[in-house]
Amino acid sequence: MSTATRRTTATREKQTPREKQAAREKQAPRRQSPVTTGKPAAPGSTWWSRRWIRALESLGATYPNPRLPRGRTLARQGAVHGLTVRPGEVTAQVRQAKRGYDVTLRLPVFGDGEWSAGVTVLAGQLRHAASLLEGRMPEDIDETLGQAGLALFPRRGELSSHCDCRDTGDPCGHGAAVHYAFASALEDNPFLLPALRGRDKEKLLAELRAARSGGPAEAAAGPDGIPVSQLGAPDAYFTGGDLTAVPLHPQPPADPARRLRRLGPPPGCAPGDAELLAEAVERAAAHAWRTAGGDAAG
Repeated sequence: MSTATRRTTATREKQTPREKQAAREKQAPRRQSPVTTGKPAAPGSTWWSRRWIRALESLGATYPNPRLPRGRTLARQGAVHGLTVRPGEVTAQVRQAKRGYDVTLRLPVFGDGEWSAGVTVLAGQLRHAASLLEGRMPEDIDETLGQAGLALFPRRGELSSHCDCRDTGDPCGHGAAVHYAFASALEDNPFLLPALRGRDKEKLLAELRAARSGGPAEAAAGPDGIPVSQLGAPDAYFTGGDLTAVPLHPQPPADPARRLRRLGPPPGCAPGDAELLAEAVERAAAHAWRTAGGDAAG
C-alpha cells in the first residue's frame, strides 16, 4: 500500500458517519430533477377567469376553504378530463388514486325573454358590442346586464355541484378541481360563460348584430345631415387643435373600418350606406394620418 493510500484510509477512518455520507454525495454524479409536462397552466391571465375563481373562493360559507386547495392541486396535476359545457351544467371526470369521479356543476340558465332583454342592453353599448364581436368579454358586462336583472357570473346561492364521491361538501375537492379547470378553459374561450347560461357564441353574436342593425330609424332633429356618399375626409375628421403640441408617436392605421364592419349596419342604416360609412372612415383615417405628418393638403 502506497503512502498516499495509507493517508487516505487513515483520513476516512477518522471521519464521522455524516462526513463520510457528505463525501460520497460529493463524488456521486448529479441527477437532474424530472421535468413534468402536460399539466394545464394555472388560470388567471384574463379578468373573466379570475372573476370565476373569485366567485368560487368568495363564497366561503358555502364552499369550505380546505377543499379548494385540494381541488386546485388536482386541476394543476391534470386530473380533470372530458370537461364539457352545456346550458346549465359543466361536466367532467376527476381521476384520483386510480379512480374516476364524475362531477357536475350547475348554474341556472336564462330564458329567451331574459336573453332578449340582455342582448338589447348590450347592443345599446357600442364598446360592449364591439368587444363581444371581437371575442373579448367587457369587464363591466355584468353591470350592464344588471339593467335587465341579469348576471353572467354566478351570484350567491346559484352555483351547485354533484360528485359521486363520499364527501358531502358542495363542492368537494373533485368539484373544486372542475371549477378551476373551467376557469382555465375560460382563458381562451370566454363565451363558455354565456353558453353555460343558455346562449352559445354564434347565436349570441347573431342576436347582437340583429339588435344593432334592426332598430327603427328615427327622424333626426335639427339641420339636415350630409349624405354618407358626399362625406369628405376633412368633414369626417376634425383635429380640434394643433397636433404638433401632442407628444405622441402615431402609427398608420392598419384597418380603421374593421370594427365598424364587424358591428354591422348601424340602426336605421341600409347595408349599402353602411359600406359607404366604412369607406368614409377609411378616408378620414388617411386624412388624419396625413395631418399628423404635416401634409393635410391631400
